[in-house]
Amino acid sequence: MKTDLPSPQRKHWLALAARMVRLWWSQPERTADLVRDSYDRIAGGYDRAWTGHMRDLSGEMLDRLDPPAGARCIDLGCGTGFVAGELARRTGGPVVGVDASSGMLAVARARHGPSCRFVQADMLALLRSQPTASADVVTSAWGLGYSTPARVLVQIGRVLRPGGRVGIIDNSLTSLAEVLWASVLTFAERPESLRHVTKVRFLPHRHLLAALMRNAGIGVRDCWGGARAYTVPDGHAALERLTATGAAAGFEFAANEADREAVFARFAEILRQRSGNGSGVRVTHRYLAAVGVKPCSR
Repeated sequence: MKTDLPSPQRKHWLALAARMVRLWWSQPERTADLVRDSYDRIAGGYDRAWTGHMRDLSGEMLDRLDPPAGARCIDLGCGTGFVAGELARRTGGPVVGVDASSGMLAVARARHGPSCRFVQADMLALLRSQPTASADVVTSAWGLGYSTPARVLVQIGRVLRPGGRVGIIDNSLTSLAEVLWASVLTFAERPESLRHVTKVRFLPHRHLLAALMRNAGIGVRDCWGGARAYTVPDGHAALERLTATGAAAGFEFAANEADREAVFARFAEILRQRSGNGSGVRVTHRYLAAVGVKPCSR
């Protein structure tokens, strides 16, 4: 069968490493803007691609959190508003959802506008603008790694009232490890095509999340993790799904525009080759989660 996919090439590891280091240290910080642009593009199909797939995991976090009736809630990185809407339904209290993506917020307002207030802002900046001890519940579902977790958690600890609750669920640093390795192999064949290194701060393990919460003055009530996988027919379908879920946010800008089509074709082929079977490409998301309570003053 004839194919126009690029042929395998030599790996240029030293050239790739040098380019990644140079881009990391010398390139203007654009990750937040690129991630926001990615989510703006996929907002219309996000619930179908991601929220539905992870709905029960987000719901489990809320079940363990058990937000009290009438609570004043803040949902960080609210996306299309699923968790914010659930907080409003479960508590009947005021809920503020914050996200950097105007596209995601447009969907959130259309679906949950009557019960929640949505604000376009950086989550850390929003927290810093809140009065001390002013919230009963703060949540973040699938967005903490796009900010600075340690700083966000310190601000959550400040903003929560004594007895206030926090619930976090997020992708771990090793989420999509197989996909990330395929992208490294792709750019190792043509390092000159790499134009942007995405700087995200997903945590490597749930125990680090728990430690950061304790450092912020939050008592950890529960801490857990797991994985959720799906299988798609081939590498191209995997790339489409990764883009639609936001898991590849910013990745579409990683390659030079002139090389982008060839890079993505090779990336899809490497994903297929590394799947090791004829039943499709399996994509695994690994996650970590915790809920906690700010101790009451004695």
